[in-house]
Amino acid sequence: MLSVRMNEQGIVVEKMNKPEPKGFEVSINVVMSSLNFADLKVVSSGKSGQLGIDLVGVVDQVGERVTKVRVGDRVLAFPKTSGHAEYAIANENLVYHIPATLSWEQAAASPIVMFLSYFLTQKIAPLSTDDSIIVHAASGGVGTTLIQLAKRAGVKTIIGTVGSLAKAEAAYRAGASHVCTYQSFKDETRAITEGKGVSVIFDSIAGAVTEDSLQVLAQFGTLLQFGNASGKKSYVSNEDLHKSCRSIKGFSFGTMRALKPDMVEKAANNVVDLLADGTVKIEIDQVFPLTEAKKAYRHFQTRKHQGKILLNMNQ
Repeated sequence: MLSVRMNEQGIVVEKMNKPEPKGFEVSINVVMSSLNFADLKVVSSGKSGQLGIDLVGVVDQVGERVTKVRVGDRVLAFPKTSGHAEYAIANENLVYHIPATLSWEQAAASPIVMFLSYFLTQKIAPLSTDDSIIVHAASGGVGTTLIQLAKRAGVKTIIGTVGSLAKAEAAYRAGASHVCTYQSFKDETRAITEGKGVSVIFDSIAGAVTEDSLQVLAQFGTLLQFGNASGKKSYVSNEDLHKSCRSIKGFSFGTMRALKPDMVEKAANNVVDLLADGTVKIEIDQVFPLTEAKKAYRHFQTRKHQGKILLNMNQ
């Protein structure tokens, strides 16, 4: 089979033996897999490693202890082997059914962005009609999904931030009420909220963006820190928090998958239902064949994409 991985030469597509499932493992004939920032970190590190942390496909084989899926089932999964491959292995509790009515493209674009956004808006900081929010990186897969879920919750003031206003349209299509740049969002947020600030901020950027965000976070507000796209540290003073009753919460879906897969499994039906009934539509930027994985990652590294980048194993 063909599989994508990172080695000392960079991104390579190589032939490997097809993995065999054991115990609670499931073998999946992969149809599509998405590119995520966790993969980009592996590529940027220059170190060897596997790529592809989510996938969709058809169950090909099951280990002797598997009871929840059967050969032939359509599934999405978070694999333990590379998801950028013709076949992958995943633990049974991280494999979930998807209906035939959900397209492969929408299903493939959704696993990381949809599960992450669901946990952030439903479990970590549940949103209501009383909230006003900022969504950083608002034109990407997670950003546009967060906006759609916030709109579904009845949030009226949804401020999206982008690196360039050329990306604003994707955020507006998702339902943002305002879009501004990382340089202008402080002043624009103060104007929009009449100086009050917003109640919830979704921050996957870190660095100076986090520090600036605290300046427009309302009293009793919450900043959710769930990424570090800038690669920079943020410096926060206790004075920014206790007097104003504001809080910062950290969240990693990777940690959730690794340590609390039962919680991910419980959320799976709700996540898939939101996709299947059209409540949430994931923006797709471009689909590349597996053999053009290197080209796909070059496109990803430009940060010019709007929505998810996918690899198709059958092209």
